[in-house]
Amino acid sequence: AGVVADVFFERGAVGAAQTGPRRLAAETILAHGNADQKQRFLRPILSGEHAWCQLFSEPGSGSDLAGASTRAELVNGRWLVNGQKVWTTSAHHADYGILVARTDWDLPKHQGLSYFLLNMRQPGVEVRPLRQMNGHASFNEVFMTDAEIPAADLLGGLGNGWAVAATTLSFERRSFAQG
Repeated sequence: AGVVADVFFERGAVGAAQTGPRRLAAETILAHGNADQKQRFLRPILSGEHAWCQLFSEPGSGSDLAGASTRAELVNGRWLVNGQKVWTTSAHHADYGILVARTDWDLPKHQGLSYFLLNMRQPGVEVRPLRQMNGHASFNEVFMTDAEIPAADLLGGLGNGWAVAATTLSFERRSFAQG
């Protein structure tokens, strides 16, 4: 594997996702995606063509993912997303984001969540850097105002967001253990 990595480096090519949001997106899509989603998203993730970010934490709920208040409503066959995420690493570079949003407010907080694949480069998605004390801004706030998600980019089925997010988080924990 070291030889392959060296050749990729020499040629200036991006290697397969080993860590970070690209890998989390790939692993989650592989586990929960349908054939169309795997076809459309996996190759650009693995080739490095698409950068990804993880849109989980919110200002009002922090790391309490089940407390998500970002809303996704199905309108005319498309999901409209409204809300805010915070502490999103590399959102300013991302082409896509893995997003947990509330789709049913009448259910308990661990239910009524759905998991989406969000195009970050569209109207209605605003990324604002959070400046750190050292001047760097690797974390971001992301504001979504009527951001659109095609119905085909709901991952894992309506209301299954908690289970899909648990998959993402299990891969994230494994990457920390391996690092």
